[in-house]
Amino acid sequence: MVPVRKNHLDMTATEKRRFIRALLRVKETGVYDELVRIHIQINSGDYLDKDGGVGKRWGHMSPGLFPWHRQYLLILERALQQFDPTVTIPYWDWTKDQSPDSPLWADTFMGGNGRPGDRKVMTGPFARCNGWKLNVSVVPVGDEHPAFNGNYTTDDRDYLVRDFGTTNPALPTVKELQDTLALTAYDTPPYNYTSGYGTETQSLRNHLEGYAKFPWEANLGKLHGAGHTWVGGHMLYIGSPNDPIFFMHHSFIDKLWSMWQKAHPDVPQYLPVEEHPDVPSLHTKLAPWYSMSPAELLDHSKFYTYA
Repeated sequence: MVPVRKNHLDMTATEKRRFIRALLRVKETGVYDELVRIHIQINSGDYLDKDGGVGKRWGHMSPGLFPWHRQYLLILERALQQFDPTVTIPYWDWTKDQSPDSPLWADTFMGGNGRPGDRKVMTGPFARCNGWKLNVSVVPVGDEHPAFNGNYTTDDRDYLVRDFGTTNPALPTVKELQDTLALTAYDTPPYNYTSGYGTETQSLRNHLEGYAKFPWEANLGKLHGAGHTWVGGHMLYIGSPNDPIFFMHHSFIDKLWSMWQKAHPDVPQYLPVEEHPDVPSLHTKLAPWYSMSPAELLDHSKFYTYA
């Protein structure tokens, strides 16, 4: 049977315990920290190459956003299933589940917000006092906004930080999501953070990633971006997978790509199709694994389904 990813609100207490237990086991093996390191490596390069000319942008400010993170989550999910075959990565629908008092942030699940002052998470299985130690952590440096800054220095904090609603007081709205999923173009040249600016053809990827907005929207940084910035703390920066909520956030992003595909079956499901110097084409094997291409990742149903 193909595993099923659920909304965390529909999980039983037993399913939640098994998910947390498997996550902690994967952390013990070093696989989790290696995934953090990979994200930092790829994310840094993507941001430094945001205007082209350095190398390929694999998973950020790129049409590769969805397939790259789909493979990334699959690696974690398969590692979890080595310990418990019943476990999948649940998703967090932040358009409807927006309260800091949500079961998502319970002490028995993701744990809560950081404490006043240093914003150190003190509750739940990912609190430092409960054994969750950060071994690979970075923060960007320099004058540029962190969202565009791939340069970083070592951050010696070994504890998880969250700061709900400080950097961004609002999680995404249903309308923001509906308007974005109505777009019919997967992506548009130059396939970066400016895709769709000033043109009639808007980029689903750039809107969903959060770098584009419609004229009637007040601010940039919606949807994917807003999920990161609302949680704050480590979720703000390129070491964001240090917070396990990253994977539930991106599980929902993955689900949204699937929903868009089903709603628009007659348009290209990934662009560009032809080889491109700056971003993965449909048939480019994705770094750093070079084992799967976007074409091989278009259909998630052979790996898992969504409830």
